[in-house]
Amino acid sequence: MPERPLLILPTPGHPVPRRLGGGGGVHLHRPSVERQEQRLGPRFAALGQAFEAQSMRLKVEASGLAPEEVLVLETAGPVEDFIVAVRHTKGMEWLAEIEDDCIPPDDDFFSLNKKGEALPGKTLRGRVFLVFTNQRALHELLSLWERWCHGQPFARGKTKWSDVFAQLRDIRPWDVRDRLIETHALEDWEDSIENGAESIRCEIELWFRQESTSREAARKRVSKLVAAEGGRVLGQSVIPEIAYHAMLAELPKAAVQRVQESAGTDVALVLCEQVQFFRATGQMATSMPDGEVGHDTASLPPSQPVGTPVAALLDGLPLENHRRLVGWLRVDDPDDLGRLYQAEERRHGTAMASLILHGDLNAMAAAPARSLYVRPILRPNVRDWRRHEESAPENVLFVDLLHRAVRRLHVGEGDQPPAAPSVRVVNLSIGIRDRLFDGALTPLARLLDWLAWEHKLLFVVSAGNHHRLIETRVRLADFAGLRPEQVEEEVIKVIAADMRNRRLLSPAEAVNVLTVGALHEDQAPGPPVPRAIDPFCSPKLPSPNNALGMGFRRGIKPEVLAPGGRVVLQERLLSGPNAAFEPYCGTRAPGQLVACPGTSPGDLSATWYTRGTSGAAAMVTRAATLLYDVLQDLRLQPGGEVIDAVPAAIWLKALLVHSAEWGDAGPVLEGILRTQDNSKQFKEYITRLLGYGGTNPARSSECTEYRVTALGGGSLAADKAHVHQFPLPPSLSGVRGWRRLTVTLAWLTPINPLHQAWRRADLWFNPLDHPLRVDRQQADWQAVQRGTVQHEVFKGVRASAFTDGESIGIQVNCKAGAGTLEQSVPYALAVSLEVGEEIAIPIYDEVRVRIQAARVRVQPDQ
Repeated sequence: MPERPLLILPTPGHPVPRRLGGGGGVHLHRPSVERQEQRLGPRFAALGQAFEAQSMRLKVEASGLAPEEVLVLETAGPVEDFIVAVRHTKGMEWLAEIEDDCIPPDDDFFSLNKKGEALPGKTLRGRVFLVFTNQRALHELLSLWERWCHGQPFARGKTKWSDVFAQLRDIRPWDVRDRLIETHALEDWEDSIENGAESIRCEIELWFRQESTSREAARKRVSKLVAAEGGRVLGQSVIPEIAYHAMLAELPKAAVQRVQESAGTDVALVLCEQVQFFRATGQMATSMPDGEVGHDTASLPPSQPVGTPVAALLDGLPLENHRRLVGWLRVDDPDDLGRLYQAEERRHGTAMASLILHGDLNAMAAAPARSLYVRPILRPNVRDWRRHEESAPENVLFVDLLHRAVRRLHVGEGDQPPAAPSVRVVNLSIGIRDRLFDGALTPLARLLDWLAWEHKLLFVVSAGNHHRLIETRVRLADFAGLRPEQVEEEVIKVIAADMRNRRLLSPAEAVNVLTVGALHEDQAPGPPVPRAIDPFCSPKLPSPNNALGMGFRRGIKPEVLAPGGRVVLQERLLSGPNAAFEPYCGTRAPGQLVACPGTSPGDLSATWYTRGTSGAAAMVTRAATLLYDVLQDLRLQPGGEVIDAVPAAIWLKALLVHSAEWGDAGPVLEGILRTQDNSKQFKEYITRLLGYGGTNPARSSECTEYRVTALGGGSLAADKAHVHQFPLPPSLSGVRGWRRLTVTLAWLTPINPLHQAWRRADLWFNPLDHPLRVDRQQADWQAVQRGTVQHEVFKGVRASAFTDGESIGIQVNCKAGAGTLEQSVPYALAVSLEVGEEIAIPIYDEVRVRIQAARVRVQPDQ
């Protein structure tokens, strides 16, 4: 144990009813009924024609199915409880909702302030609703539209349709554009054909139907259409817990070429209304370049792991006999992917294992005391050996593969016992390169959310990388004359202006996971790559390669940033009159020094440099492994029973985020990016770049004389609350000087795949009621409550008067979010108070004594 360990707050009493908060915000201008009829009347008329065409096509196919269609209803502004209206319309079935927070204002829809004045430049936040409907339900919808246009009342259960019509921006069928073009499957298929493929495998994701008979009918119809194209179905996966139904199919080259030639507009398989998406297989991929290698000559400690693994690495296969890894890995390869790897191809898994066990090798950090469980889920790319990629196998559905891999940890597979029941943290440093977050949770993100709750696991997921060209506004001839501060400003402005193309990669948007971005930071010595520039001169800035937030329903993503290596820029020649730069992606410094395969057989000491969010996520997983042992020690301290009462994954989530802060990066980005136009929403704007900030987990593992951290936890049912008391150090009363209060609340939520809000549980702590006179800093106060970790920083310098015995009361609340909440939800709370050393008040001992006294007075619930 450290000299000053973390403290444990007394267990709160019986839950109390939670206190409700208020709301507010701008209003939406809606067009008149006449204007809506003029805008959308032709759309509704076209729906009937679409159904007639659908019916004729089914007759030609002789499928025996009744005509159905998926309708897309796009609204400006939310329509709460719309799902109720769908359920009261016979023949309709709710499918999904997608949030869109970037709808541009137009002449019909725009925002109004509280005075009723137009805000024409403010983007709107709307919804896209997706529903299955048959012909009878369509006729009822058209009838409701007519009633609304004529001002006639709606029957009970139908009133929400009036809200939809008032805010409806568009209505149309789900079509080829949605199923095929926007998923980028066509580009991948073209690439496969260019590389000589005679058949192409693809994932066909179906709309998930609640009735098993509907799912079976959809499977049979899609299978028949695949066979009609000369293809075959290789398998399917149904996971009701996340509303997922998909099929793996193989199509001949000729069928794919027919789809390419017509963009699918006359191919029955592509027009099939049971199909939601066509996706390429093997898209979960990562790459490591060829390049120079060094050799690890540092002496290694003779110790070997003594504890069971706490962390699991799901990635490519590492080089098990590398001197940095030998004896430290527990490789579990039930799919025998290892037979597909040559030693020189074991790149990404080797790098990630190296970072989890040893960190940046230049830092000479000690390895954890525990082994690392490794499950290969990637294989060398078989389509183009020149890419040096490792990608998901193409003979399985990746969602199904990951589902089996995680369930194998704690449940086992077939008649096999659990493979690693001690694992609490799962590292996923890979992402789907062509699947940028668009407002809807991807199947992979939904799977992680469910598995996290079901097995109480913390998934540490990389946000993703974008190696995009940085085109400046400075002429090439003038760029060399810029000062480092001017280069930094120009690069940051280019990245901020390109946020739309730098969104998160799936599954980083998942709600229950901890998503990690990279800091522009490493321990590499010496000058950078020749003829390259370091874009930043300020410390702790986010990497220029980062994928950026926000996340689902505008939650904070990525939550934390961790060192991911410095990214230097190389000038792109013949790019135009203005200076343009490409991120360096080679193996030379700077970056994080990691183990890698050697260039010759038997070379087991090779190293090279890497950079990106993959490494940042691995560094956070490393920190989680170290923090787990801190928690184990705390179990033996007074009040340690609360550590056992809350799953370790939730404690780790809270502690990893607890030390995060914007630091100097906040003022730097504010000075560069804040304008008059974005000033009111600037905190949310900058949160897309910084999340909660850079994490320093060492600060969460122990206290100092001037910094004290205390933990509290419990479980809450819906509409209940706990109040935790953090005692104030009396010597601080009346003293002026710098002080910081940090409060972090973390939990995992059960999910409801049939509800647009997704999270069944919403937890949050109330604004603090105390006399410390500190003010909220950093992340937006609304955004912090949209995910599953609320992290707030309060700072101040003003003197405040309080008496001995006063405390900070922190009320943790729980309410139902997506539908009913029948389970109690465990949570972890971390509270830190820190004062400047110039005040010279040893607050740790004062707080510790008062916590001990309070524990004697307050007995935990039996």
